[in-house]
Amino acid sequence: MARRPAVTSVQIAREAGVAQSTVSRVLNGGSVAPGTRRRVLEVLAKYDFQPSQAARSLVGARSGLIGVVIRDLTNPFYPVMIKAMERVLHAQGLRLTLVTDVLTADEGLALLRREGVDGVVFTSAVADDPLAHRIAGHGIPLVLCHRTLAGFPADQVEADNVTAGRLAAEHVLSLGHRRIAMVRGLAGASTAAQRGRGFRERAAEAGDAVLTEVDGSYDYAATYTAVRALLSEHSPPTALFCQNDVMAYAALNAAAACGVAVPRELSVLGCDDVPLSAWERIDLTTVRQPLERIAEVGVELLLGRLAEPDAPYRHEVLPVEFVERSTTAPA
Repeated sequence: MARRPAVTSVQIAREAGVAQSTVSRVLNGGSVAPGTRRRVLEVLAKYDFQPSQAARSLVGARSGLIGVVIRDLTNPFYPVMIKAMERVLHAQGLRLTLVTDVLTADEGLALLRREGVDGVVFTSAVADDPLAHRIAGHGIPLVLCHRTLAGFPADQVEADNVTAGRLAAEHVLSLGHRRIAMVRGLAGASTAAQRGRGFRERAAEAGDAVLTEVDGSYDYAATYTAVRALLSEHSPPTALFCQNDVMAYAALNAAAACGVAVPRELSVLGCDDVPLSAWERIDLTTVRQPLERIAEVGVELLLGRLAEPDAPYRHEVLPVEFVERSTTAPA
């Protein structure tokens, strides 16, 4: 089969009835009227036009590629966020590339620079995160999404995690629980610090609540081991707050292994409300984060930063919602 003859952006512009600069804006995610964008995209699709990445670099144009840093793809939280980000980016004619925990900080930065990303949405920052600081140090536009860092020079968006912790504590206290426990998330993660603070503060306000804390590090296996040990103690808790849903799943299975009935003997709460938590066999009481909206705002902040590089930094905090299901009951 003969190779399809190549076309240029000048030919694309002529057939679409627009200026060549308009074609460039469509390719690079710039601002273009919806009708005009649709017309240009139709001509691009007709000729299967794929602009040269090297040519873009030579003229200093944007790559149309956004980096997304994700640390734990086994957590069902993150695929929800990625899908929401991809939806927003696709509508703007942009693409994403993933950096996961398979790569070191040096390798992750090298990949992002090699790909020539226009900017990065960073979803998994922890205190003193080397990759986040190196990305910012190389002048790559960066948004912290879901987890945040105090004083970090970037736009940031997160859920109201302190309120999430308070809502969880309020629920178990209202059910009469006073021997309560909390499984902490990853050390250095803003979500763990904030949810923990909210839960502790509300528990302390009760006056007569006894709070035990164990580490789970947002890890299923670590949480399963910690909860089995906790439930084997002489006076185990009657309510358990896990700082994310994956750890709550581990707690449910640990309770079953110990012969502890949920919720009759142990109430279990999570935090995030990923789709699996609403499944009938799980039916987890949890605190819902607006997962998709957090991801969408993260991308929107980055696109705004690309459009206005010198604009003041923004920090968005989105509301959470308590969701009561069948894993909690009166003490």
